[in-house]
Amino acid sequence: MPTLSIHFQAQVPGSVVLAKQGFQLAVELSVPEQLEKLLIAESKPVPAPLRGAGLVDTGATFSMMDKEAVAHLCVSPVGVVTLGTAGGSTQSPLYPVRLAITTPPPNQPLLRAEFAGITAGPLKDCGLLCLIGRDILSNATMVYDGGGGHVSLSF
Repeated sequence: MPTLSIHFQAQVPGSVVLAKQGFQLAVELSVPEQLEKLLIAESKPVPAPLRGAGLVDTGATFSMMDKEAVAHLCVSPVGVVTLGTAGGSTQSPLYPVRLAITTPPPNQPLLRAEFAGITAGPLKDCGLLCLIGRDILSNATMVYDGGGGHVSLSF
């Protein structure tokens, strides 16, 4: 079972870092494998993977990627889901994507999985590429030691 263990050490105590920015991971988003194979077979360019920060969000039922990532990856919606938000219910398209959670540099994949449907929203302004919701976390064990500024995640 691969495990990523992070101890937040900064100019301020790790617990303060976790309280201010949350548990963020290095992530990579790319087109699903079948779409990649189709594009290659048709001699079309394959969009480059996107790398950025993913915020672990235990309050999110579904994972979400930044809406600009959808445009970059050129993926089409495969369904719709109803999301419950603070402002009420809303309909959101689902997009196929390959997601990798990576170690800090040199960015070795810890988890790489295909998802038939991830929602999209405005995350870029928050400095995020994606939210990692319970649809992904349901396959993991997470230990969150806020006071010690330490988090470990195993898949």
